[in-house]
Amino acid sequence: MTGFLSNLGQKLAERWLAALVLPGALFEGVLWLAAVLGHRRPWDVAFLADRATAQTRALDGKPVAQALLLVALLLGAFGAGLCAGALTGPVVRCWFMRGPRWLARPLVERRRNRWDDAHRDFETATAGKGESAADFQRRRGELAARRNAIALARPFRPTWMGDQMDAVVTRVHNRYGIDLDAAWPRLWLVVPDHVRTTIGDARATLSGAATTAAWGVLYLGTAVITLWWPAALIGAVTIAVGHRRGRAATGTLAQVCEATVDLYGVELARALNVPLADGQVTPPAGLTITELLRKGA
Repeated sequence: MTGFLSNLGQKLAERWLAALVLPGALFEGVLWLAAVLGHRRPWDVAFLADRATAQTRALDGKPVAQALLLVALLLGAFGAGLCAGALTGPVVRCWFMRGPRWLARPLVERRRNRWDDAHRDFETATAGKGESAADFQRRRGELAARRNAIALARPFRPTWMGDQMDAVVTRVHNRYGIDLDAAWPRLWLVVPDHVRTTIGDARATLSGAATTAAWGVLYLGTAVITLWWPAALIGAVTIAVGHRRGRAATGTLAQVCEATVDLYGVELARALNVPLADGQVTPPAGLTITELLRKGA
């Protein structure tokens, strides 16, 4: 038990160091640069060196002051990490937002028009004269990929990430007749542990990407407060990196969630004693599952 607790404490310390202290220390470094240089001297290396030398000399021969400074830096890094963690939720909600109607409507209409055009091209595609069946199928696949790059189903949200997860609900309902919002908590109880782990890993990756973007927001805040414009550049790049990782994580999470329904929807039906035709979940069976789970609500 002692060895287990020691190993657990070591792992928690490593995670705490990687998740909070190191990014927080980097943020503190940028904050110090911004405070010292400000708007007038954004790249004055000589002035920065002079200030660093003066501040270092002020601590010479003062071990207590050095220790207090170290503690303050650790607490500051930890506090910055907590701020970034607190901003993670709002960042995720922004990525998946429906948004105010006045703002969301033009964005949704633009995405929907693009999707409708791409879907029309896919639906109306016909084999050209002299085009082989293989070439025609390849061309249809390219048209489908172009449409799916916009959204996997007709867009209803202003953001790509929001539509990716909405598309899972739409596609599952269209194919199986299942309301995934009602079915997911029950489906979660019948899937194997390795499936839960895979979904949890995908969600953790998405959360990590949102935290990266949250650090970018803090850097932008530093730029606004100190007027040191390089902090704005750092913030913009950090937000862009987080957003890119978030898109990739959202795509993976959407695929895993839909695949979970494809592979374990039958197990859910059996757990609910819903009869299946030929061992498959059909729309009528899916509607029965939905009615059972909604309980008249």
